[in-house]
Amino acid sequence: MSAALNIGARALTANLTALQVIGHNIANVNTEGYSRQSVDMASSGYQVLGGNYFGKGAEIGTVSRAHSAYLTREAQLAGSLAAADSERYTRLQQLETLFPTGEDGLGVALNDMLNAWSDIASSPTDLSARVVALARGEQMAARLRDTAGQLDSLAHSGGQQAQSTVTTVNRLAESIALANQRIIENQGNTGAPNDLLDQRDALVTELSQYVQLSTIAADDGSLSVFVAGSQPLVLGQRANSLAVTRDAADSAQIHISFVQGSVSSELADASIGGQLGGLMTYMSEDLTDMRNLLGRMALALGTTVNAQNSLGVDLAGNPGGNVFVPA
Repeated sequence: MSAALNIGARALTANLTALQVIGHNIANVNTEGYSRQSVDMASSGYQVLGGNYFGKGAEIGTVSRAHSAYLTREAQLAGSLAAADSERYTRLQQLETLFPTGEDGLGVALNDMLNAWSDIASSPTDLSARVVALARGEQMAARLRDTAGQLDSLAHSGGQQAQSTVTTVNRLAESIALANQRIIENQGNTGAPNDLLDQRDALVTELSQYVQLSTIAADDGSLSVFVAGSQPLVLGQRANSLAVTRDAADSAQIHISFVQGSVSSELADASIGGQLGGLMTYMSEDLTDMRNLLGRMALALGTTVNAQNSLGVDLAGNPGGNVFVPA
C-alpha cells in the first residue's frame, strides 16, 4: 500500500510541477525574449520485490525551453544587417537635405553669379552690374561656407553618436559576461537555468543591433561573443571593450578600436556591422567624399574665376585681381 501511495504522491508532485511550468508560460506570454518551456517526464525507475520488477511511477526529468540556436543566430545576423542599412540610410537623408534643388540650391547660386558676370561682359562700364556681380559672388561663397559648416556639424554629431553607441556596446558586453557567470553558477547536472539563458539571449540580440557578432557556446554554459570577425568582446565571465579613437594623420576622422587589457587595435569599418558599422561607413565614406567634393568645387570655382578676372582690367586700367580668396 505504501508503494502505491508513493507512486501516486510522486505522480501528483510531478504533474503539479508541470502545471507550474504551464502557468509560467502563460504569465510570460507577452514577455519579449521569453522561450516557452516544457516539462519532460521520466520514469522513476523500478524496484525488485520477490524476484519481480515493479515500476516506481513518474518524476520530472528536465524542464527544457523551445529554442533554436541556428534561428537565433540567423535572426541576429539579419537584424545586424538591417540596423547597419537603416542607420546609413537615415544619415544619407540628413546629408541630402544640405544640397536642395531650386532657389536654395548651390546650382541656382552659381547660375546667378555666372549670369552677373555675363552682364559685366556685355556692359563693362556699368557700375551697377559690377556691384551685382560682387554681391552674387559673396552669396555663392556664403552658401559654400554654410554648407561646409553644416557638414562639420554632421561630422560632430556622428562622432557623438559613435561614442554613445560604443558606451552602450561596452555596457551590454559587461552584462553578458555577468549573465555568463550567473549561468555557470546555476547550471545543474541535468536541467538548465532557462530564464537566465533567455535573459542572456536577449542581451546578445540587443548587442547585435549595434555590432555584427558571432557566438561560441562553452561546455560550462557560458557564451563567448566575437566582433569584427575574431575579436573576443566577451570571453566567458570576462568582457573586453571598444573605444573611439582619433586618426593620427587627421584628427577630424574617428575610428573604432578593440581594447583588450592595455592593447588597442583599430577595426576596419566594413567589419563592424550593425548600427555602429553603418554609422562608421557613412562617416568614413559618404560624409568624407561629400566634404572633399564640396572643397574641390569651391577650389575649382575660385581658381577659374580668379584666372579669368586676371585676364582683364579694372576701370582704372589696372590688371584684374582675385575675386575669391581661400579662407
